[in-house]
Amino acid sequence: MTAAYPVRRTRLAAWSEVVLIFGLIESVMWTPRSPGHTFLIVTLVLSVLWLGLRGRTRAELGLVWPGRSGTAWILGIGCSVAAGILVGALLTGNHVPANPDWPRWQNLWPYVIWAVGQQFLLQSFLFLRLEWLLGTSGAVAVTTMLFTVAHLPNLPLTLLTFLGALFFTEMFRRYRSIYPLGIAHAILGITVAYTFPDSLMHHMRVGLSFWQFR
Repeated sequence: MTAAYPVRRTRLAAWSEVVLIFGLIESVMWTPRSPGHTFLIVTLVLSVLWLGLRGRTRAELGLVWPGRSGTAWILGIGCSVAAGILVGALLTGNHVPANPDWPRWQNLWPYVIWAVGQQFLLQSFLFLRLEWLLGTSGAVAVTTMLFTVAHLPNLPLTLLTFLGALFFTEMFRRYRSIYPLGIAHAILGITVAYTFPDSLMHHMRVGLSFWQFR
């Protein structure tokens, strides 16, 4: 069943919000560090919060924990895949950590917060609007595509992101919670950072910063 959308909204408004936010994401990714770049980041965050929170309940936004079954499935699959990546790296003779000085331990807890934030943007904002516009199956496909495109031109990360976004969005469709998804996202992201060399991942950078990596 297609989800309801807040009252007195139109399909044009929903599409406009999707285009606006994705356009801001791409602008942030491809704009050099400058006061204008900072302004775009602030605009993106405020726009997502203002447009995303209004007219919906915490449950609709996924700001609640799922039942034990949902939590177990999400974290179980996420941790199993992360363990598989680690074991695969060790069995193929790669060093873990792959990079001697990155990521640093003090950078990990901000990434957990960032992972939850990405899930809010991906699910609570984009998926819910696309679900109302396209139906559930269409929303899973298009949300996955948008999140994948946002990780270009880092091709290895883009491929991993496609698989991850497909998993995250399908789990949100089933269980409607971003909290275990954020944790699974953080676990997988940290695992990738520790098992893939910078020569391949470029510090997991995307957009303009991918080409600026030294």
